[in-house]
Amino acid sequence: MHVRKILLVDDEMFARKGLIGLIPWEQFGFEVAGEAEDGEEALALIEQVKPDVVITDIRMPVLDGLELIQEVRSRGGHAVRFIIISGYGDFKYAQQAVRFGVQDYLLKPIEESELTAALMQIREQLDKEQPHSEASSALVQASLFEKLLSGRADGPLVAAASTSFGLKEETALRHFAVELNDLPAASPEAERIERTERAKTAVARAAERLGFRTAPYVHLRSEFELGFLLPAKTDPREARTIGDEMARACSKAAGCTAKVYIGEAVPGLAQARRSYLSGLEAMKHKYALDEKNVIVGDELTASALHYREIDSSVYAELMDRLEENDMTAVRDAADKLFAAFREQVFAYDSVAAAMSRCVHGATRIIQTMEGDPASLASLTPMLEWAAAPKTLRGLQTTLLIFLTECAGYICELRGKVSKGDIAKIKAYIDHHYNENISLKSIAARYYMNPVYLGQLFKKTYGSYFNDYLLQLRIREAKRQLRQTDKKVYEIAASVGFNNADYFVTQFEKVERKTPTEYKNALLEKI
Repeated sequence: MHVRKILLVDDEMFARKGLIGLIPWEQFGFEVAGEAEDGEEALALIEQVKPDVVITDIRMPVLDGLELIQEVRSRGGHAVRFIIISGYGDFKYAQQAVRFGVQDYLLKPIEESELTAALMQIREQLDKEQPHSEASSALVQASLFEKLLSGRADGPLVAAASTSFGLKEETALRHFAVELNDLPAASPEAERIERTERAKTAVARAAERLGFRTAPYVHLRSEFELGFLLPAKTDPREARTIGDEMARACSKAAGCTAKVYIGEAVPGLAQARRSYLSGLEAMKHKYALDEKNVIVGDELTASALHYREIDSSVYAELMDRLEENDMTAVRDAADKLFAAFREQVFAYDSVAAAMSRCVHGATRIIQTMEGDPASLASLTPMLEWAAAPKTLRGLQTTLLIFLTECAGYICELRGKVSKGDIAKIKAYIDHHYNENISLKSIAARYYMNPVYLGQLFKKTYGSYFNDYLLQLRIREAKRQLRQTDKKVYEIAASVGFNNADYFVTQFEKVERKTPTEYKNALLEKI
């Protein structure tokens, strides 16, 4: 089967990566041959890559999606089909898209089924235009399987699926999904293909050992996930026995941790989608039941998943220790975080949200220090962790690799603070001592860690920040006591104290007398 090239165009990196992970492109005869941040970059890539299909956002800087299409059409040459994606449902964009000959117009958030349907239509058109192309039986089976699971199971389709998969239409069955965890996403293509084929073979042999007369058709949802249908009774214990055998076989064949998610038993092929959806629900319990390699949908009725955010104190501790480059404390905080995922029965989506929050927090620290998170080698694996499934332990390892690199980079950025920078900070304190300032607020203003700033200030000027600030305030207070008739509480407020009593205490601590005693001593000398 001839592989068709796809070019993705979107100014948001997260959107492009999300689209890449949305569907198994190779399974439908496509490969993502390139990515572009805007229309101008896309124009150059179109000339270079010559894609069959361009999937582009509308709103982008420099050259937007519609302008890109118009420019490509005006240049002629290589024929390209376009799919527009946009968060803007305004009809005028659809009108323009039609006028420019756009193949499809999809609204965000993109549904897997919508994108798949659009690609299949394009694939069919491209194959018709290729006189010697032959229909692939694997592609036909993949299409049948997808339609069964998407709920488009009319009579003729069910009959065709029955023949293709060797299952009687009314046979009770379950959907099984085998997920290969903790494998490197960036391994060579040949190695990935071989690993997947070994897992497929393992499924067939396990089915034979279990007494199934026909090996199941194994559908590749991605290089890490295999789906298939097997005749099954309603007893979930029997399903678990099958799942255990499949997990062992695939783990051994692929050299990884294989997890199996099993949907409920349904009365025939026409109900396959129901079993598939039940399996998806089982998958949501992946991290809550991390110790189990087989999760049966029927057994989860009493298990309550929690959709919640991580504890703010744990998150704050993780970010604070990261800034301080205290990796022992970072690992301890990460242990607390992942223990909470298990103990509090976190749903998969909640774990994913927690990972996003950690990535956002770490990259934000780097950005505020004028660093570039994109330079981190571990950023892409962390952003794309969901594309290559992981156990909780594998996910924690990926997070710690990322945080370790972040901590080192933050330390490097902090080391670039020069004496000129600390001089600017001292000048700021000298001019703003009478305002509500603190070591923490100034550290935030200059993108520094408060602890480090305090140490740097002491090393440079021989005085602790709070002592220096107090001396400035008391010096100005003494001047006002000498030169004005202001009340003590007025002077206190003018030099940065919100509480007059506290001002008096601090004044006496420095001068060994109260402000009033200081004033009276001056008057006695007249």
